[in-house]
Amino acid sequence: MNENASKSMYKRMLFVFVVFILIACILAWRFFDLQIVNYDKYLAKVLENLTQVTVVKAERGAIYDRNMQPLAVNTTTYRVFISPADIKEDEDRVKICRELSSILDVEYDRIYEKSLKTNRKDETVKKDVEKSKADEVRAFIAENKDYKNKIYLEATTKRYYPAKNLAAQVIGYLGTDTGLFGLELQYNEELTGTDGKYITARNAKNQPMPSKYDVAIDPENGYSLLTTLDMNIQAILENQLEQTYKENMAQNNVCGIVMDVHTGAVLAMATNWGFDLNTPYVLTDDYAAKLAACTLDPSSDEYNEFKWGLVYDMWKNKCVSDTYEPGSTFKVVTAAIGLETGAVTPNTTLSCAGRLNVAGISISCHKHSGHGTNTFSYLLQQSCNPAMMQVAERIGKKTFYEYMGEFGYMNKTGIDLPGEAAGINHPYNQFNAVELATSSFGQTFKTTPIQQLTAICTVANGGYVVQPHVVSALLDSDGNVVQSFEENTVKRQIVSEEVCHDLAMILEEGVKTGVARNAYVPGYRVAAKTGTSEKRDAEDTTLRVGSTVAFAPANDPKIAVLIMVDEPQSQTKSGGTVAAPYVGRVVNETLQYLGVGREYSEAELQSLTYRVEEYIGVSVEKAKQTIKSAGLTVKVIGEGDVVYSQIPAANSLMQIENGTVYLYAYDPDNGAPTVEPSLVTVPDVTNFKVSAAIARLVNAGLNVQISGALNYGAGSGAIVRSQSIAEKTKVPVGTVVVIESTHTDVQD
Repeated sequence: MNENASKSMYKRMLFVFVVFILIACILAWRFFDLQIVNYDKYLAKVLENLTQVTVVKAERGAIYDRNMQPLAVNTTTYRVFISPADIKEDEDRVKICRELSSILDVEYDRIYEKSLKTNRKDETVKKDVEKSKADEVRAFIAENKDYKNKIYLEATTKRYYPAKNLAAQVIGYLGTDTGLFGLELQYNEELTGTDGKYITARNAKNQPMPSKYDVAIDPENGYSLLTTLDMNIQAILENQLEQTYKENMAQNNVCGIVMDVHTGAVLAMATNWGFDLNTPYVLTDDYAAKLAACTLDPSSDEYNEFKWGLVYDMWKNKCVSDTYEPGSTFKVVTAAIGLETGAVTPNTTLSCAGRLNVAGISISCHKHSGHGTNTFSYLLQQSCNPAMMQVAERIGKKTFYEYMGEFGYMNKTGIDLPGEAAGINHPYNQFNAVELATSSFGQTFKTTPIQQLTAICTVANGGYVVQPHVVSALLDSDGNVVQSFEENTVKRQIVSEEVCHDLAMILEEGVKTGVARNAYVPGYRVAAKTGTSEKRDAEDTTLRVGSTVAFAPANDPKIAVLIMVDEPQSQTKSGGTVAAPYVGRVVNETLQYLGVGREYSEAELQSLTYRVEEYIGVSVEKAKQTIKSAGLTVKVIGEGDVVYSQIPAANSLMQIENGTVYLYAYDPDNGAPTVEPSLVTVPDVTNFKVSAAIARLVNAGLNVQISGALNYGAGSGAIVRSQSIAEKTKVPVGTVVVIESTHTDVQD
């Protein structure tokens, strides 16, 4: 072999050797990568091919009210599905489809179509099947044992809302995989939890086999919410919202809030009176009427869009999502600023001529003849606009604007509910003399109901700004508190306790003699302010918003209440008539529920209601003593010493003042009684002043029960809106006629 051939062979051998070494290095690196660097990654891929992963759903947390009454819970339902791949015979297919259609109320053709997908082992027939129906399916499978690999039931969970329509907009609704609104949306992450897994090794025939890789990872259930809501107070509020909505024909809905003045805890919150959360897409009667009244083609996109607009409007929480001009309810804030800064005292003298000229613009008072010259306290109780404008001028625009920020009007409250709107305020560089004047009585800027009531709580609790909130704590599956939100609810103090006390006394007197008289509650000291504002951004310039805010007891406040009536269509649209009576009833029932005792004045004791006792079979003398001791008059008809009949009947309610109980007596030894009650004619007392109506009814031989304004003598006097028994009706003497009374001279 020559030298050239030898060199050539050497080069080839060297090349092969280098290639071999290179391949060996690549293989070694690949082996190192598989076994060391990316071991977990490739092991996971292998396991994916060798194992089957079953997701174990975490249980969604429940929602409770403050008394642990369930508001949102999980109930067991079932998914019924078939395995078309295992249904071989047409006869079986028809029988299965027919029976499931009958039990589950699903169209036969729909099930049959699914059964023809013979390459599928899982076709859902129906979800959310109740236990009773699931048991019928099980019974059908038991009767036809060959069907056990053709029909299956899978336990699932469904969200259920036991309170149904109570606090619907606050609680919210769970959609397919997330909360859609309310607390279900706001706390979706906390409620959801983390799903678990069950990993099982399978062979090539998809059969389970023993393996060290079988793993069970337990799910972590979601936290439950302990809310500040009280369903008893919620029911009280929603009942009154329903009443004011219907009686005042509010075409843009009503809303209301009850709050703890010291902590900002929302005890009740509602828009209208809710809808059933278990059927959230079903329109309430009023929304359904709006849909029926529309002239759109039901098959059109416009109709569908209009319908969904109604659904979303029904879901909307007006208390946090809508803004409005607070009107004269804001005078509470103006008064607090004025008293705190020393711009006025309760006894400062101011004058009202019916209007005030500000920077060349004449701004009127609701009382066009003016309130004359009087103290600041009196003018606030009468809701005088010029008085508030003068106070604001004394405060100065810089200080006034800064205090509006301190009271929380320049920012959202941060309440733990979705969709909170921001107030709409004048920029400071445009906050001039006219804007200062109109803002002093709550016009030309907008706030939300929750923002307004939070400001009122500041005055009620001694000057401390609180954080409004709906959830007090997160609970684990064992009911242990994981996180509490009740701490640090007080943000800052901006007004002194002395100023707040003085203002509460002024507002309480306003309920007795001022424009807030319809919020009066016998035995409870109520501080309240009414308000009426124009809807400046509406095409219809006659539209108004009537509202009332209140806190009670005035000398030791515990709760604050707001009711807002948007676009009332009643004859009188002021907050003093469309909201104040209903606020008073919420205060009355809520304080009674909370166990707050009443303190009656002497005048109130005289006008109290009496529940008539049962006197039949009782001796006449004993009955007379009991009736007289209650402050009532008694008249005995007939001869004898035993009562055989009485008017009013037992358990009837009647006013003590001017009240008379008629007893019919007989002597058992002389046989059956023969005296029949005399008949009297009921007079018409509607639109009479209550004092005159009482006199007219009493003179006719009738008793009276007053519903509504029991302080009927305050101001110019309350008016009778309706009577329980129509005029000219013949009734037994002593019959009780119930009259509904309202103060109508309460402009604000």
